[in-house]
Amino acid sequence: MDHQLSEEYIDACMCAKQTIQFLPEPPLEVQKRHIYIIKTLYNLSIKLDEVRISDIAETIGVTLPSITKNITTLEKQGYINKEANKEDKRVVNIRLTKKGLALHQKMVYDFHHKNSQILEEVPDEDIRLTIKTIYRIHDLMERAHLLN
Repeated sequence: MDHQLSEEYIDACMCAKQTIQFLPEPPLEVQKRHIYIIKTLYNLSIKLDEVRISDIAETIGVTLPSITKNITTLEKQGYINKEANKEDKRVVNIRLTKKGLALHQKMVYDFHHKNSQILEEVPDEDIRLTIKTIYRIHDLMERAHLLN
């Protein structure tokens, strides 16, 4: 890759980053990272019978103390319930409440449904290749910077 192409790639990444402005605004008491946690919890609850706080931390790639603070906030706001694990009372499971499920529906499901309609003109294979390429370039750049 030559210097000019590298510059064009970074410009395209900056443009791509701006697409997050089209995400819906969450309710005032909720931050965008909370929506990501709710989305992750929802997706994990489809795969797992019981979801632990550590499952979310591992999936998102953050520390347990960081995710615990956010889970506590979401619980206080009524989006998440914590409950003791039936087999091991030391383990805490979490699940979305009706309020949490409604927020997921509005902020995640409805958004992606609308977004899929907007992007109808772009072939799925182009989207998949773009996703794959972005992750591959990120991994290469991350490895290169770790070596320095």
